[in-house]
Amino acid sequence: MSNKRRYTHSFLLTVLLYAVVVSALVWGFTLTPVVKSISKEKTLSLKHVSLIEQEKKVIKQKSEPKEVQKPKEKIEPKPAIKPKKKRPKPIEKKQKQPQEKVKQKSKKEERKEQEAIKKSQKSYQEQFVDEHLRQIVMLIQKNIKYPKRARALKIQGKVIIEFVLLTSGEVRSIKAISGHRMLIKSSVLAIENASTAFPKVKEQLTLRVPIEYTLN
Repeated sequence: MSNKRRYTHSFLLTVLLYAVVVSALVWGFTLTPVVKSISKEKTLSLKHVSLIEQEKKVIKQKSEPKEVQKPKEKIEPKPAIKPKKKRPKPIEKKQKQPQEKVKQKSKKEERKEQEAIKKSQKSYQEQFVDEHLRQIVMLIQKNIKYPKRARALKIQGKVIIEFVLLTSGEVRSIKAISGHRMLIKSSVLAIENASTAFPKVKEQLTLRVPIEYTLN
């Protein structure tokens, strides 16, 4: 009985092994055509992609215009310009002119000239005042009579009087500009008395003279 069991077991094992082998072979045969079809599809797709890329390149090459290379212009060398030789100009000999002897003016002459220029620029009234005002003041001072009351009160100082000197030598429009009132009347009388000795004028002038009152 034991031997029969062994035979049955071994028989069953061998049957199973044969069944496994047969099924593996069958499965292998069924897979091969599927794999071949997949590989064929992949090759076809790759070929299709490569064809599309080639077509795109051809279209691009047609669309892009080829650059026409211009023929290079030959640059001709310019002829060298020879520098012109400058002729030396003849040197003109300058004739020596005789130097004029300049006389040196003295200081007195220069002062006189300056004064003459100043006088020419000044008006007639300014010239008359510069030349004759001192003389007129001295003549008035000689004719002054000091008022007794002013002397007693010890009043002294300066009185400025304005008047118009006519061409006839007469004096008009005498008026006091400044000074003590007790000294003005005597100043007006002194001008009226001294006017006969005043220097004559070419035109009517308005003069202002200072008159000094001092107690000795």
